[in-house]
Amino acid sequence: MIYEVSATITTAADGTATVYLGTRLRGRVHAIKYAPGTLDTGADLTITGETTGVAILTKANAGTSTVWYYPRAFPNQVTDGTAGATPSEDVHVVNERIMVAVVQGGATLTGTITVYIDAPEYP
Repeated sequence: MIYEVSATITTAADGTATVYLGTRLRGRVHAIKYAPGTLDTGADLTITGETTGVAILTKANAGTSTVWYYPRAFPNQVTDGTAGATPSEDVHVVNERIMVAVVQGGATLTGTITVYIDAPEYP
């Protein structure tokens, strides 16, 4: 079953914000919905696992329209660890929050971020 967790992004006067989704999320990240609301078109998003730092999505100049992302990771060769050419692997989080860092979002503006994941919280 896929669950959704979301948070409101509210930027500080310098245009930055950091928000967290969930508490102990686990599973595959299937999709991310970014609804910019009043955030500036030049807002940059960096989405990671808070504890592990696993990269989930980085988007520069996210725009002013609601958009969906389907993050995938590059596989590595088992023989030498080199990255493959096609991002085809699911991105997973394990017992951590998802951290969304925003820069260049404009002064005291708001938007919403929603992540769709296998399981919302670890018991």
